[in-house]
Amino acid sequence: MNRKQRRANAHLERKLARKAGFPAADPQQPATTASPDPESPKVEGIPEPGAPFPSLSSMTPKPQPLSESRLKANRENAQRSTGAKTESGRTASSQNRTVHGLARHNGNFKLLPAEDPAGFEALNTSLFAEHQPCTETEFILVREMAESHWLAKRSQSLQDTCLDETTGQITDPKLFSLYLRYHTTHMRAFHKCLNDLIKLRTERRKADLGFEAQRIQSERHEMKKQSHYWDVLKKDGEACHRISLNTLQNLRAQAENPGFEAQYTVELGKRGLKQNAARTATAA
Repeated sequence: MNRKQRRANAHLERKLARKAGFPAADPQQPATTASPDPESPKVEGIPEPGAPFPSLSSMTPKPQPLSESRLKANRENAQRSTGAKTESGRTASSQNRTVHGLARHNGNFKLLPAEDPAGFEALNTSLFAEHQPCTETEFILVREMAESHWLAKRSQSLQDTCLDETTGQITDPKLFSLYLRYHTTHMRAFHKCLNDLIKLRTERRKADLGFEAQRIQSERHEMKKQSHYWDVLKKDGEACHRISLNTLQNLRAQAENPGFEAQYTVELGKRGLKQNAARTATAA
């Protein structure tokens, strides 16, 4: 057995011994039982060496209970350290963790002290004038567009600080990659709000066109009904006009030829026809 195999077997034996909970004997030193030295001081809380090893909980010192005076002092100190009490102090303390200002603090957009509030208001006003929101949802989308664009510009300016002015090389790759990620995030948020606004207005326009088409169709149907009504009235008027013309012709014929009615009745009888009531009443 070569040296490599012997070392592997010794390592396996130590591993099995550790799993079993017993210390493994060093192969290079014989296992001897050391007799305790009577002159050596004995330390309390530390168990004597041997197998098996004691548990970790038995070696951990237990915490001592606090006294009443110490507990009272702790409570009094806790009442003193309650943080800022004024509104200005709370506003200042809320910015303690602000490192670069690229993330929204508690979901709210904040302008940095070095930034120009008038510039942000000008951007916000121009976007509102361009898109002209008319609902609460559109107002929210346009406002988020302005905030996302402003944060993207802020991340771009911070990226410029990580570049050497002479060579253009990146001086801090870690910060540069962080600012680049924030720039990408805010640009995506800007375009997402813009797409949502366009989609919302397109759906509203389709709905309006649908209502308009329905209204036009209803008006066309009503016009058809009115046209049919007037066509019926026209035909009735034409029929009445023809009847009146026939009656006038009959009256003229009776005036010119008194025996015309008798001849007309005889002629109808030969053909097996009857004289209508309107003509009989006219003759009478």
